[in-house]
Amino acid sequence: MTDAQHFEAFLHNYQNVVFSTAMRLTANQSEAEDITQEVFLRAYERFAELRDSSSVG
Repeated sequence: MTDAQHFEAFLHNYQNVVFSTAMRLTANQSEAEDITQEVFLRAYERFAELRDSSSVG
């Protein structure tokens, strides 16, 4: 599996958790979507570190 495929699997595993948490905190869908996008942009930048971390979830 390539890094891109690993990140895509990571995104699919965590996108609902991140979005629902952001929704609970903001009660605003647009803000929650922006926060989710920002979280995954930052995760992408540091994915090499996150990929092997047992505390990601």
